[in-house]
Amino acid sequence: MEVCADPGLLKDPGSDAWVKVLSSLDCKYSFEPQAIPCSITWRRNMPNTLSTPSFVNAPSASQPDLNQVLPLADLEGSSTKTYSLAVIGLDAYRRCNQEHSRQQALSPGKQSSSSQPGPELCMTQEEILEALVVLQLWGNIEVLFLDTWQEFGQHVSALTKAIGKRPYKRQLESQELRFCTAGAWASRVRLEKDGTGLWQVWKRQIQQFNRVSPATAATIAEAYPSPSLLLQAYEECSTEDEKRLLLSDIPVKLDVSSKDRRVGPDLSRRIYLFMVSTDPDLVLDLST
Repeated sequence: MEVCADPGLLKDPGSDAWVKVLSSLDCKYSFEPQAIPCSITWRRNMPNTLSTPSFVNAPSASQPDLNQVLPLADLEGSSTKTYSLAVIGLDAYRRCNQEHSRQQALSPGKQSSSSQPGPELCMTQEEILEALVVLQLWGNIEVLFLDTWQEFGQHVSALTKAIGKRPYKRQLESQELRFCTAGAWASRVRLEKDGTGLWQVWKRQIQQFNRVSPATAATIAEAYPSPSLLLQAYEECSTEDEKRLLLSDIPVKLDVSSKDRRVGPDLSRRIYLFMVSTDPDLVLDLST
């Protein structure tokens, strides 16, 4: 990944803060003129270049001018591209505006023509909200308000990492069972290179059978710590009935106050059929 920033972003005195964050990223970055002033684009150095979004940054001095960054008059309809506009220091701009108005009210005679605020300093809250409506609803542009250039650098860093992972996420989304690897709700088991965690995966696979408690799944996984060991045990059985009832007499470890019980013939039969059957339409649970 390469971050391409417009040189106009370096004009602000506080821009060195976000450049420092950019330097800490494990990617290339360059400063070259962009199609939109004060904007950032991302470039992926690979044969088949993927389309990447652009990030538009508003000047963060106490007098931001949205019209200089993205002319509102040119937004004649909803855009097919997604842009993001960062406004840095809006709260400082409002405080500066209020202080300017207060000083002008207290000593109007001392205001010289050279100290009069420019048109951009006279923007009201209603005008800002109106610009937000045009940008967000009409122009399909995300607007992000940041207080410092440090926060801007952190946001650029997060965007760079997200764009870098986009091809991998698209590949996951194209998989048939992509929901199995997405979301913290799945409580996934962490697998280490030395095999740690495989037993937990095997136990959870057994627990996916209908009407199987965690204690029952743990009991079977302890008796046969892997699917290959269970298949090996089936091969050592001499008859089909022996294979179906292989797991039925294994005692399930329960609490002291609970009654002793076993895996049972029904679950033993279902697990056996699941392990050896080649019929994808086979119904394991007879109660369904």
